[in-house]
Amino acid sequence: MKNKILRFLMLLILGIYASVFTFGQGSTTSGLNGKVSNSSGETLPGATILAVHEGSGFQYATITDASGFFRLPNMNVGGPYKVTISFVGFHSFERSDIYLTLGQTFKINVKLIEDIMALEEIIVTGSRYEMFDGNRTGAETVINQQTIENLPTVGRDLTDFTRLTPQAIVRDNEDGALSISIAGANNRYNSLTIDGAVNNDVFGLSATGTNGGQTGASPISMDAIEQFQVVIAPFDVKQSGFAGGGINAVTRRGSNTVTGSVYYFLRNESLAGVTPTDDANADRVKLDPFTAQTYGFRVGGPIIRDKMHFFISAEQQKDETPQPFSFSDYEGDATLDSLQLFRDKLKNEFDYDPGWFDANTRTLESKKLLARIDYSLSNKHKLMLRHSYTKSEATKPIISSKRTINFFNSGEYFPSTTNVTAAELKSMLGNAANNLIITFTSVIDDRDPIGKDVPKIEIFDGVGYINAGSEEYSTANKLEQNVLTITDNFTLYKGKHTLTFGTNNEFSKTYNLFMRRAYGEFRFNSLDEFLND
Repeated sequence: MKNKILRFLMLLILGIYASVFTFGQGSTTSGLNGKVSNSSGETLPGATILAVHEGSGFQYATITDASGFFRLPNMNVGGPYKVTISFVGFHSFERSDIYLTLGQTFKINVKLIEDIMALEEIIVTGSRYEMFDGNRTGAETVINQQTIENLPTVGRDLTDFTRLTPQAIVRDNEDGALSISIAGANNRYNSLTIDGAVNNDVFGLSATGTNGGQTGASPISMDAIEQFQVVIAPFDVKQSGFAGGGINAVTRRGSNTVTGSVYYFLRNESLAGVTPTDDANADRVKLDPFTAQTYGFRVGGPIIRDKMHFFISAEQQKDETPQPFSFSDYEGDATLDSLQLFRDKLKNEFDYDPGWFDANTRTLESKKLLARIDYSLSNKHKLMLRHSYTKSEATKPIISSKRTINFFNSGEYFPSTTNVTAAELKSMLGNAANNLIITFTSVIDDRDPIGKDVPKIEIFDGVGYINAGSEEYSTANKLEQNVLTITDNFTLYKGKHTLTFGTNNEFSKTYNLFMRRAYGEFRFNSLDEFLND
């Protein structure tokens, strides 16, 4: 019966694989493997291996095969784990404080000692010949929870920590967001998955390469991340679909103990350095007033001890970034009085207030919620369900310059909503294992002008320009993306050999509304032309 089930699963997976294309995929698990023998080096088939995650009580069990090898794949990352290896007539082997790393396999080779002897067991781990074993499959950087908590960070997002990857370059964009170039490739050639769900901007507009990235917000709270991994050209068929780098993250999970945190972060001009300059004689002044606030909480604990656990994370971000401008630097013909007349005419005759131009502050508000449930169906099957919600709203007025006067409402208002649902079933099936991940991602970017829906107004002002009215690219601009991914990796163990069969399918549906200057545009050769109709 078991062989029929395995054959059915293999045929089903290969059938799906043959019918669709393969896209990007990442890693969500880790594992244990090794070999069990006696003191003479003879293998011990049928030895029992039991790994217990001490925090949650989740158990993973298997036995050694005819050649003495064992594998425990599809295990949750982190730890600590306690591993017990036993065989009739031999002293049991125990090892605690084992921590597993995302995408890697921890190797334990054990020699058990017969009961009649009083010697202790011997463990042999690692060798220089195992560099490309499952424990490491190419150039990669793993950032664990301890590193995330201890490393200084300004933006509190994944981008800050990818700096630890030698092949990664992080660039600042004009809107304050960060983009990641890995191995010299454009950021749009990277792949970002969280719990196996697609979180990179499939449509390709975001400079950060992440969903909702056009607002400048991060896709997930760093307080919800357990580990993440940056891989470059991995020797692993399960990780593919990118030309730059693959960034794989997994979220925290609950345990048998209720744990959590409440936090608040604040930055402002009093907590920042003075403006830098290369001129030793120049005065260094404080930055203009700004605020960057982040506050939230997380909590995790048991629903059923040793069986089912929950984790919840919530975070609020509020940023205000000034864009100071001195009118004395403007090189056009307009005066402050004539610009005030321009504004008054729009308000009185057209019932439209364009705002002002000298202190156009950018704002960002972002809410992030995440809920996760882990259920141990048995020591062979583990189920994970997770949903995350991110809502960000950015108000982005355009800063004025020496040649341009931009009134506040000539900028853009950018709301973005992302919902991600992920389900993962990890199974061990005798001498085989299966990892099934199904995810659905919904992203809605609904860019609009600031203020009323009015035509764009552009006035030629000598060598300068005056802009008011609706921002020309925001008048009708909406992007909806739905992405469904189905990934299944079936692994078959035959002695020293591991065979992996699988499929990764990404189905995306996109609706893109874009009408430039949908309300029209009025151009004037001078400010006087406008004022005199």
